[in-house]
Amino acid sequence: MSINLELEKKILNLITSFNQNLFDEVIKDASDLYKEINNISVIPNLIGASYAGKNNHENAVIFYKKALAIDHNNTEILNNLAKSLVEINLYDEAIDILQKSIILDDKNYDTYFNLGIINFNKGNYKESLKNYKYAIKLNNQIDKIYYNIAITLSKNGNNKEAINYLLETLRLNPSHIKALNNIGLLYIDDNNYELAFNYLKKAIDINPQYAKAYNNLGALFFQIKDYKQAIQCFDKAFSLDKNILGAGIQKYFLKRLFCDWSDEKVLEQLLINTINSDEPVSPWFCLSMEDNINNHYLRAKKFSSKFNLRNENNNSYLNKKMRIGYYAADFHQHAGMVNMEGIFKNHNKDEFEIIGFYYGNIKKDETHKRIIKNFDKFFYVNNLDDEEILNLSLENKIDIAIYRAGLTVNSRSSIFSLKVAPIQINFLGYAGTTGQEGVDYIIGDNFVIPKNHYKYYSENIICLPHCYFPMDSNRTISKKKFIRENFNIPKNSFVFCSFNNSYKITKDEFSIWMDLLREVKHSTLLLLASDEITKSNLQKEANKKNIDSTRLIFVEKTNLEDHLSRHTIADLFLDSFNCNAHTSAVDALWVGLPILTKVGNSFASRVCSSILNFFEINELVTNSKQEYFNKAKYLANNPIEYRRIKNKINQAKKSGKYFNAKRYTLNLEKAYKKIHNMRIIENKFENIFVKEVE
Repeated sequence: MSINLELEKKILNLITSFNQNLFDEVIKDASDLYKEINNISVIPNLIGASYAGKNNHENAVIFYKKALAIDHNNTEILNNLAKSLVEINLYDEAIDILQKSIILDDKNYDTYFNLGIINFNKGNYKESLKNYKYAIKLNNQIDKIYYNIAITLSKNGNNKEAINYLLETLRLNPSHIKALNNIGLLYIDDNNYELAFNYLKKAIDINPQYAKAYNNLGALFFQIKDYKQAIQCFDKAFSLDKNILGAGIQKYFLKRLFCDWSDEKVLEQLLINTINSDEPVSPWFCLSMEDNINNHYLRAKKFSSKFNLRNENNNSYLNKKMRIGYYAADFHQHAGMVNMEGIFKNHNKDEFEIIGFYYGNIKKDETHKRIIKNFDKFFYVNNLDDEEILNLSLENKIDIAIYRAGLTVNSRSSIFSLKVAPIQINFLGYAGTTGQEGVDYIIGDNFVIPKNHYKYYSENIICLPHCYFPMDSNRTISKKKFIRENFNIPKNSFVFCSFNNSYKITKDEFSIWMDLLREVKHSTLLLLASDEITKSNLQKEANKKNIDSTRLIFVEKTNLEDHLSRHTIADLFLDSFNCNAHTSAVDALWVGLPILTKVGNSFASRVCSSILNFFEINELVTNSKQEYFNKAKYLANNPIEYRRIKNKINQAKKSGKYFNAKRYTLNLEKAYKKIHNMRIIENKFENIFVKEVE
């Protein structure tokens, strides 16, 4: 249809207003014009585009369809319609529209770009990459295509190739702020902190209000253990954008690391927000902040939704020996490996092959060198993307994959969304459910996961007899002697201690500990604290309770052998509540140091009780804060009862019954066999209860 000059002028004015983002003005004026003239497609197309500019895609779709009714072969309108359909998750309809656009014009890069977006949103990453790369063939000068390819590659764990595409994005558009931010994040994952800092700093220089860059800068400083700067960055990110809940949570986690318990009411509300908001937050940082199993479960489900199952694995390999793949980021000197080393050593090599997949920051220390000797095969997969790790796993016919990291930091959960083995097990690294589709089992016992808690686990439960926590006797206590006087501890003092990480300590425990110092004459409190900020905060808290802060004695972290020997200067280990001592509890019992705990309501807060119940020392398990205080005071003032419990611990160690990695591994292997046979024979996954091996 021909357009007269007056109408042409009106349409040009509408386009000018649209380009100035005056969307409400365009909608009003174009709607008035559309009432008069309803047979020119550009008018409803402009109305649709203006609604899209206001993120009102439902109305945008209505007007795009009106435009198409006038000009049904217009590829611009077809692509606009498809984009808005994507925004309201009508992917299949959007694909149909784009396929029609391709028939009309198969040289339009934007059509393939939009198909790439749709397939990405549907989790079809291979198809998404195919669409994006074809779009580049049609036009290799569009920065957003390279950027989207990079994001898709990073979803597949292919960080190195993703970095190359981000660099290409920045070549085309040096001020592409999202590319700068994401390349910084990928360099953090690659442990290239200097480059990460440079790119994040550039993003902030371009936009000093860019909250996501501050958040990632906080993650960088967290990784290099510059916690003071990390707090500042997380605080800045959260102040700029309250929707970045992870920044707020990590800020308070680090405050807890320094035993700074200020603004507790703000933290309480923030924890509530992590449940009510759509923003996923790493559940690991929240474990020590509250003892609420339902909240831990809800956070895990929300956080792991981005790791939805992308691959099926129904293989039945019929291996002569069952193949167990242990996937971990910490095959080196680490608390978790201290506990698992005995498992690797005691696996029955006549029935099992064990294969290691090491994807973390590789550390080939003495522990690592010792551990890998127990494996039939061992792969360093830190430079492989997820698909490559999947292919390596399939090539090695892994029957059961052990997902050691769970939801801890740098866990690479995306590996397990590809189903690297027909059975995948959450074990030991994260004290709770992963909430992740495709993770079939979690290993626990009937105390850490009582039956009335099963509904808070996305996994089936493998219930081991007694205690789920492995306790290896391969702990060497150094011959170095530690003397109380060298720590300014009076010789006749009763020494309470806590060797838990400082972030586990809350105001509740510390208040009880101060009450104990007040009630127990000649007592001191020995704490693990290396930095002056933590020491100062704890001393101030002691002073608030009218306790002489010199009764707080601080020791620094040291090697495990010396740390174990250092336990001898303490009398009673006081456990934390929300997140118990785990490895530290086993360390204490190994050296004969009693540890007092309180039963909680979630996995992380029930571990120490499980360990003590297994050792048949349930005198040290309490059920309330008052009982915890009373028991600690009683033991400090009753040397006969104290010595009885201490002797009981020493006898337990000598018996060989409890620190028995071989027996533990037999029970674990029994579980592996049962779930493997159940899948092969019955194609069934369900809770199992393992009976003690004879």
